[in-house]
Amino acid sequence: MAVIDVKELKNALVAAGFEVFRVREEEVHLAERQNVHLMEAGVRARGGAAPMVTIVARAQRNDAPMMSELALLDAVRSKMSALVDAGFIERDAGAREIRSVSDPAHVLDVWYEVTLERVVEAVDDAVHTVGIAMRTERYIVPRG
Repeated sequence: MAVIDVKELKNALVAAGFEVFRVREEEVHLAERQNVHLMEAGVRARGGAAPMVTIVARAQRNDAPMMSELALLDAVRSKMSALVDAGFIERDAGAREIRSVSDPAHVLDVWYEVTLERVVEAVDDAVHTVGIAMRTERYIVPRG
C-alpha cells in the first residue's frame, strides 16, 4: 500500500474544489457550508501509511422519537447501501449523546451514527472517493 503525504492530499482535495474544515495529524476533515457557516461534513481523508476515506452518517432521536435505536441505525445503514456497493465497510455503529454546552448534564439529542471506511491507494483515488462520500446524504431523517 502506498504512503500518501497528508499535505499533498489536502492540496489535491482543495484543488478539486473541496473545503477543508481542519487537518489533524494524518487526517483531512472535509467541510460543507450550511448557509454562511462552515461545518464539519462527517467525511475524512487519511493520508500516511494507511490511507482511507471515512464517512459518518447519522439519524437523530429528535427526528423520530418513537423509533428504537436499532431501527434508527438500520435507517442509516439502508441509506448507505450505495457506499457499501462502492467498497466502503462499516467500522462502527452506535449512539452518541449531544449535550448542552452550558449544562453538560442536559442531553439535547442522541445521534445514531454509522461509520464507514474505504481504503484508498493513491491521492487521485482518495479525491474520487471523497467525492462519492460528499455526494451521499449523511444526515438521515427516518420515516417513523
